[in-house]
Amino acid sequence: MGNYIPRSSGRFNTWQKSYVAYIVANASALGIAPSDVAKLQSAQVDWSNKFRANMEAQNAAHGTIESRDKSLDAFVIIVRQMTRGVQARAETTDGQREGLGITVPDRIKTPLSEQIVQNETPPVIEAVCTSPRQVRIDWRPSQSGTDSEAKPKGIDGVAIWYAEGGIPTDIAEWRFLALDTNSPYIHSVGNDKTVTLAYKAQWFDKRKRMGAFGNPVTVAVTG
Repeated sequence: MGNYIPRSSGRFNTWQKSYVAYIVANASALGIAPSDVAKLQSAQVDWSNKFRANMEAQNAAHGTIESRDKSLDAFVIIVRQMTRGVQARAETTDGQREGLGITVPDRIKTPLSEQIVQNETPPVIEAVCTSPRQVRIDWRPSQSGTDSEAKPKGIDGVAIWYAEGGIPTDIAEWRFLALDTNSPYIHSVGNDKTVTLAYKAQWFDKRKRMGAFGNPVTVAVTG
């Protein structure tokens, strides 16, 4: 394309309306034949239809993703509530826990080496704003091909920290958010305007000993 033609489809769509309107109004003065004007208008109609269809498809896809994420968040809340009830029952057996795929208590209390949590590669986290004032934080081991909720041996979960305004240069600006044992963690943010939040996480073991921090991530949270 020439430099005068906008590269983005959105800007091009705005620009072409003025361009074609001027051609139509000044075709004779510009020495443009009526047949060429007709070709230009036909191309404009085809573009406008395709551009509108593309925008509608994008909006529909965005709505589907947002709906999926909201459904996931609501589903996770119910699952966690139900799991807490199952775990609290004295009658619940370890076999039932295994069948559900939830945490089975460690019946044999073996000492855990402090080196386990310190030597483990830090977790990887992802933060997504799923709706206004709400962030879903997914975390997993850094090794590829692992389940998002799998935890290394001897690790109980992650400690999640956050900071406002992006990744801070001063470590004192990080604030503790939560200890989480099952990904994802849902963070309800009390912001009225869009704000950029940074998150980082570290493993902790059953004695709440902390490991190293993984790489931080940022996300824009709408108010």
